Amino acid sequence: MAPVMQVETPLRPWRWPTRIAFRFGALVAALLILPFPLGYIPGTMWLGRVLREPWYWIVSWFATDVLGIADPATAPTGSGDTTWHFVQLLVIAIVAGIGTVLWSILDRKRLHYRRLGGALVVLLRYYLAYFMLMYGISKVFKAQFPDLGPPRLDDRVGDVSPMGLLWTFMGYSTPYSVFAGACEMLGGFLLLWRRTLTLGALLITIVMTNVVVLNMSYDVPVKLFSLELLAMALVIAAPGCRRILGAALGHPTPELPPRPRASLAVERLRLVAKLVMLGTFAATLWQWSMYAQDRTPAPNELHGIWVVDSYLADGREHPPLTTDGERWRKLLVSEQWVALRSMIDERRYLRGAEVDEATRTIRVPLPDSVRYDLWHYTFTDRDHLVIAGPFRGQNLYVTFTREPAPLLVTRGFHWIQEQPFNR
Repeated sequence: MAPVMQVETPLRPWRWPTRIAFRFGALVAALLILPFPLGYIPGTMWLGRVLREPWYWIVSWFATDVLGIADPATAPTGSGDTTWHFVQLLVIAIVAGIGTVLWSILDRKRLHYRRLGGALVVLLRYYLAYFMLMYGISKVFKAQFPDLGPPRLDDRVGDVSPMGLLWTFMGYSTPYSVFAGACEMLGGFLLLWRRTLTLGALLITIVMTNVVVLNMSYDVPVKLFSLELLAMALVIAAPGCRRILGAALGHPTPELPPRPRASLAVERLRLVAKLVMLGTFAATLWQWSMYAQDRTPAPNELHGIWVVDSYLADGREHPPLTTDGERWRKLLVSEQWVALRSMIDERRYLRGAEVDEATRTIRVPLPDSVRYDLWHYTFTDRDHLVIAGPFRGQNLYVTFTREPAPLLVTRGFHWIQEQPFNR
């Protein structure tokens, strides 16, 4: 019997709206992501900065000379929603729009972009996986949402910003922070393999939808970036959603077809590139874990909220008058911060202050950052403290009583509750 020859079914052409949408989306994604992975692989940071420099110049020029925005800040401020970032998004849309028109004219005979689309999805996968792993590990090790220290516990709820309230909520519960980070990391890991990428993208879609809603609801200035990550997760998940929906409805779902193979040289290059990226992820995760652990030192013996009992400046007693801006009301000491609250409720952080338990001193840098005041402290008992030393040109002698730990950190967890405990 003669063998039956299999005739390869020609690929269906894309409709013209699909081709135009792909061109625009591909250009937007490239402008948002590139030069990734350069700048993220160890040893290429300098190259990433060089390649991004023209982009900073173009956006800044457009903001000042075209839109008339005076000196848009480009220095990192911790905010991803600055004026510069919104101008950047506008420039990306304009450049991608012009590029789509030119691309459509020059390449109007092409019927589909399946190969280019596959390459773009790979780029999106690794970019999204990188940030999911980084954000995830920062939550697992409590670097993004640190434990609540005395300065935060001494704040009134009404004085906290919406973002500060969210950071307080997340920082209070280590299990919840670890759970949220583990979900992000799991989604990132699943994106690294072709057979699990749809599952990873769906998990990240759920996680990032929650993140976007939190950012919008609590005014966290990462709105643009979180929306971009959510959009990438949706793009990656879209091709596999039809198969998942069919399986969920009980329809037969064929096995995922094997990945098309290229030449031996290309396959080797692909393998090397993947190993380089996996090595980059492993090295970066290790660095972030070390950074997170170093960022949260152990509490010192002064850790807590100390209420002032008596305050002597140059030998003169200051009574506890609520109009006295010089007299201290409280001393707040955490692992990383030393802060003062005055009688008029002004908060002053003594940045760079260091507690030395060996000599029982507190070193407080002066504004010139060269000289410093040195305070000596002693305990009369576990809950009573005395500090003596110079401050603002005066010699202080201050006595304190340790404030009991607040309800938020003493309530704990209860399986059985006969009545709700809501205060």
